[in-house]
Amino acid sequence: MSGETPIIPHDFKFLSSSQSSETRPSILPFCRSLPKVELHAHLINGSVDPVTLQELGCMETSILDYIKLASLSNNTSRALDECFDLFRIAHNATNTPQAVHLATRRVIEDFDKDNVIYLELRTTPRAEQGMTKQEYVEAIVTAIKEYQGDVLVKLILSINRSHDAKACQDSLDVILKKKKLYPDIIKGIDLSGNPKVGGFDSYIFKTARENGLYTTIHCGEVKNDGEVTDILGFKPDRIGHGNFVHPDYGGCQENWELLCEKRVPVECCLTSNVMTNTTRNYSEHHVKELISSGLPYTISTDDKGVFLTDLSREYSHLYDDHALTKEALWKVSFNSVDYSFASSAEKSLLKSKMIEWKRDNEALFK
Repeated sequence: MSGETPIIPHDFKFLSSSQSSETRPSILPFCRSLPKVELHAHLINGSVDPVTLQELGCMETSILDYIKLASLSNNTSRALDECFDLFRIAHNATNTPQAVHLATRRVIEDFDKDNVIYLELRTTPRAEQGMTKQEYVEAIVTAIKEYQGDVLVKLILSINRSHDAKACQDSLDVILKKKKLYPDIIKGIDLSGNPKVGGFDSYIFKTARENGLYTTIHCGEVKNDGEVTDILGFKPDRIGHGNFVHPDYGGCQENWELLCEKRVPVECCLTSNVMTNTTRNYSEHHVKELISSGLPYTISTDDKGVFLTDLSREYSHLYDDHALTKEALWKVSFNSVDYSFASSAEKSLLKSKMIEWKRDNEALFK
């Protein structure tokens, strides 16, 4: 069924930039050609596309529910909570190692087709009837190792903030065990899940750091000044979202000053934040504060399947809504290599590819 047309209604409306396409020439062709780096992509629950869900046997009604947040008419006040409900659709469709392997391969293929040259996928180890947490991770690692395309893929394993201490410790044990087996693939640990539930346990992340894992933590996705202070004080290698850090965006001055001091790179997911109502629109997204302050940031999709986006479209919003030039877009991608969890040798190779691409495509910048 993988060759079927995606079941998206013909009258489906997608979120678009606030500016008319007539104000500036379309930047999408440039963004699609641009070699890109994706550092915040949830693998199973959010990045699987509608066609793959069909291939996995999902009913059409479930798939239409899965993508309904991508409609302008569905941007409601409970969009963030609804988003976590919708993640169950892909979750339930991937309850065997074979399904997890297929979903992983398809997601990697999608990013490769979008000219993403470096990809970090993230997911929480999970057990189902007939599948252990270890088997779940093994299925993903196998799909990554088998892939023969042009994108370099790494894996970040997550701790779900809504789980109790015992479950989190169990997940950490699995993560550390698999890290030892696959040190070139499993590179980091993440704190994810519904930001309105649970909290940040610094012990888990200190232990992970001591065992050679990089750390990236969902931070300030909703207003929680105390937790943001704790996370920034821990100084992870990156934070995800950071919507509610700046005082003009519902955060507080102390945390903004802390972010400026620590200079922790922020993984910005524009479409995700717009569709879940954690930011008003593309042009008022908090990335504007990072840009104007010269703070490190990267652009990501978060959940491309649910939000029907890709990394090229996310880059286009920087051009359309934040007036970045083509040169600046290239620089965002180039800088993202430094914020990645790739090895030093891999970073050097990625940067060489980007410099070579720029040299060979000078005409695109005019």
